[in-house]
Amino acid sequence: MKYIFHFIIIVLLSSCGGKTEAVVNHTSPNGKVNITVTGKRSNTIEAFRTEIVVKAYELSEGKLIFEIYADDLNGENVKFAWTDDKHCTISIEQRDGATRNFALLATESSVQLAEIRQ
Repeated sequence: MKYIFHFIIIVLLSSCGGKTEAVVNHTSPNGKVNITVTGKRSNTIEAFRTEIVVKAYELSEGKLIFEIYADDLNGENVKFAWTDDKHCTISIEQRDGATRNFALLATESSVQLAEIRQ
């Protein structure tokens, strides 16, 4: 019983201090591609249910959904690196320091988004 009480206290304390929702918006250098990274979770111990939504040119929205363990999703741990007007690498640093990378190819005729596995 004592251990259960301690566990409940730890869970309650850890869920009080962190974010349960986060949003990062980004626009490509040419202004034609909008990227929104959102994360939601019920408490700070869980992973964020994360969505990367891409709206490019006049195309329908593209979306990638995954889970990521991070303390927050913000401009410090979510980075956008454009190599040209079509190619972007989206990097998200996790709580353990590991980084997950996603490749985006956005042209006037198609949008492709996928995780880069190392």
